[in-house]
Amino acid sequence: MAFLYPYFLFALAAVAVPIILHLVQLRRAKRIAFSNVKFIQVSKDLTASQRNLKELLILFCRILFIVFLVLAFAQPFIPASDAAVTVNDANLDIFVDNSYSMQRMHSEEDLTMLEVASDQAKTVLDLFPASTAFKLSSTSRLNHGAPLQKSEAISILDQLAYSAKPFAPSLGESIQASHLFIFSDFQKSSLKLEDFKSKDASMQVHLIPVSAAAASNITIDSVYLEDEFLRTDAESRIHVLVTNTSNDLAEDVPVKLFMQGQQVSALSLDLPPRQSTEAVMSFRATGEAISLAYVQVEDYPVEFDNTFYFTLSSSAAIAVTEVSDNTASLQQLYAGESFFKYSSYTNDNIDYAKLAASNIVIVNGVKALSAALAANLSNYAKEGGTLLIIPPVGSDRGAYTSLFQNLNMPVRFTGAGAGGAKTNLMAPDPNNPFFRSIFSDFDAKMQMPTASRSLSWSRASEDILRFRGGSPFLSRFDRGTGAVYLMAAPLDETYSSLPNHALFVPVMYRLAIESYQQQQQLAYTLNNNIVQVPAATKQQREGVYQLQQDTLAFIPEQQVRGGKLYFTVPPEMEKAGFYTLQLNDSILTTLAFNYDKGESYLEQYTPDELRTVIGSESGNIHVYDYGDAFSIKGEFEKRYFGVKLWKYCLILCLFFLMAEIALIRFFRT
Repeated sequence: MAFLYPYFLFALAAVAVPIILHLVQLRRAKRIAFSNVKFIQVSKDLTASQRNLKELLILFCRILFIVFLVLAFAQPFIPASDAAVTVNDANLDIFVDNSYSMQRMHSEEDLTMLEVASDQAKTVLDLFPASTAFKLSSTSRLNHGAPLQKSEAISILDQLAYSAKPFAPSLGESIQASHLFIFSDFQKSSLKLEDFKSKDASMQVHLIPVSAAAASNITIDSVYLEDEFLRTDAESRIHVLVTNTSNDLAEDVPVKLFMQGQQVSALSLDLPPRQSTEAVMSFRATGEAISLAYVQVEDYPVEFDNTFYFTLSSSAAIAVTEVSDNTASLQQLYAGESFFKYSSYTNDNIDYAKLAASNIVIVNGVKALSAALAANLSNYAKEGGTLLIIPPVGSDRGAYTSLFQNLNMPVRFTGAGAGGAKTNLMAPDPNNPFFRSIFSDFDAKMQMPTASRSLSWSRASEDILRFRGGSPFLSRFDRGTGAVYLMAAPLDETYSSLPNHALFVPVMYRLAIESYQQQQQLAYTLNNNIVQVPAATKQQREGVYQLQQDTLAFIPEQQVRGGKLYFTVPPEMEKAGFYTLQLNDSILTTLAFNYDKGESYLEQYTPDELRTVIGSESGNIHVYDYGDAFSIKGEFEKRYFGVKLWKYCLILCLFFLMAEIALIRFFRT
């Protein structure tokens, strides 16, 4: 302990005054009145003991009154434990985490964690003079980082709302601050502790964890269509992935599907702890160009992730282009269905523009494959198209070798003839997504087609059908942004019995449907870096694209290339829901945006875990225990300002003065 004004300690000599008065008072004779001689000695002893105790207590109070009065003027204090670190009043930063995970209730108060964090931040403001300028920041930029006076900072803290952005304190902007205070729940799913360790050691970082009452939450992670090809007025199914992040079983959780504002499906789920459960919901697509849909669950108090928005649009017809020596050999297969747009060409009569615009190109048994066609097919696949290659009858390789080389596919011709031995195919794997919804009742012992191999290969991206023995019959090769499917035998009865088998039609339909790609995703997240959608037509191309929700309009960073619009989600977009993409006054499409799901996983670091992960080598990072605003203020003052004791001395001084008065008035002898 030290004293700010130690010279006042000489005044402790005044303690001698009450001692001298006490001794003088003992020498004075006292008259004792009594009523009966019988009680003289007893009355004398009793009165003397009471009087001596009272006088000693009064003396004690007077001495301590003078001692603490002198100490109050001397202003004692306990020196700061980090006295070497100066506190620059002109360079302080306070970061308050206002992400959606702070919706939870505090463990000890009937307030949200954001309200408690704001109250604790106000206490930090009280540590410094009223003239101090603070920098106040959060997950969303506040006041553009301009310095604030105490009253302005308090006003902003009172009005602080939740932000869709995850917890990521911008320490780069605070590098010049001498002290940075961070109030957060410190989620394990989003916190990057290396950000704290990599900063200048001269900046003192104070981590103040806010304790949550519970870490339970139910969130909708994602949705996807069972079949991307969506038919109008046909029953479709959507898969909803629901996650229970708590350690307790959640029973009978209602899940509801809405389309165009109307509920179309509902079910209840039992969600095991810390697991994801997939719900399958049926619906019928309407004739609307784009249907606005969302899935909703009921959960409290973290409600931001209870709704997942997405858009549905009926699929356009799938463009199937066949290149074959026999014109329209697959026409009967595809032309009979309205959702296929079939066209066919021979090797020497091809519209390459229409070929490039096709969803799938089927090269069916072309014997003399030209070099020009091979080059175009290679580029088509690498640029996102789907290519199916069915080998020709005979051993004429044409330009197949160069096509396979350009696609980097390890394929060779076996030289098998029409009379070669045929091998049975293995039953398909019913769990393979390629065969979903094909089998109503799967029989592993079904009679499979036979075929003789004209082509052989290895190292495919996926083998869809295999011969008995394991050799591939139908495989997929991922090349560039597209896919190449390769069949081992021609569609000729002398080579394969597949064309006459019940499996032929569903496999060929699935290959065409797999080639279909939605022009836009069902949904996007608000922190997506880049969003890609089809650009406007040439007649509408001039102008600036913007996203609009109700009366709010946002102009993103944008670029148009290759018929695609690429834009970055504006940081100011913080509300989930539906946004229309507009060019000038024309509405091009509607996009659905959802909150980032990282905030839904609420498990947080405890103060001890933070200290363990940070380590003792980071001397400039200080982790505070859970507590109220008063304890945090006291710990900071003790560390950097020291503990001022003069207030306590003054309180004790007044206490002993009141004690003396009480003894004189109420302690009667």
